[in-house]
Amino acid sequence: MTLTLSEAGQNVVAASFGRAMKRAGEALGSMSGQVIEVQTPMLKRCTAADVLAMAGGPESVVLAVYVGINGSLQGHALLLFSPADAHRLAQILLAGLLGPGELPMEESSDVLNYDELELSALQEAGNVTISAFLNELGTHLHEPVMPTPPQVVIEMAGAVLDAVLLDLVSDADQVLAAKTMFSEGGRAIDGTLFVLPRADSLRVLLDALGAIGI
Repeated sequence: MTLTLSEAGQNVVAASFGRAMKRAGEALGSMSGQVIEVQTPMLKRCTAADVLAMAGGPESVVLAVYVGINGSLQGHALLLFSPADAHRLAQILLAGLLGPGELPMEESSDVLNYDELELSALQEAGNVTISAFLNELGTHLHEPVMPTPPQVVIEMAGAVLDAVLLDLVSDADQVLAAKTMFSEGGRAIDGTLFVLPRADSLRVLLDALGAIGI
């Protein structure tokens, strides 16, 4: 199924993401005691085949926070970071919660090594960011959108995404991909938020946002 959106429809979707990410930043700031902004400088619809390329290729190692989507909308959501950016975001989130002596070491010889505090902070960052978008959808839907508990995975992008992409039975441009920037002070961390609805949920999602027929 391919749905064509007008420029006005695309702007509606982008505005919805923008509102959701603003709330995500407020929630992360409240959690961490920092002033955090979350922005989506780029949002586009793409095919499932494009997702791996946007993640850096199938062999690129990523840290991903995965949330399944159930209820009136069916599908998956993923927030992906490079290992280095994931460490940097964890440092920002933990800085307001812990004293300097309690922070995990910022530099490590093994970029894939995360302690429990970092993983917990990153899991919550993904949960807050994805939930903010699902809550935005929930204000427009008559039935609830129910996310699964977040899971953190550190693996090659191909391994992370294969099972998710196999669940998408259509090759249509049904994936919403948002470049997501987390900013605090002069520091900025890049991530990518993927919302991957199943084929029959794409129209539900876009219609809920008011993006169809304008």
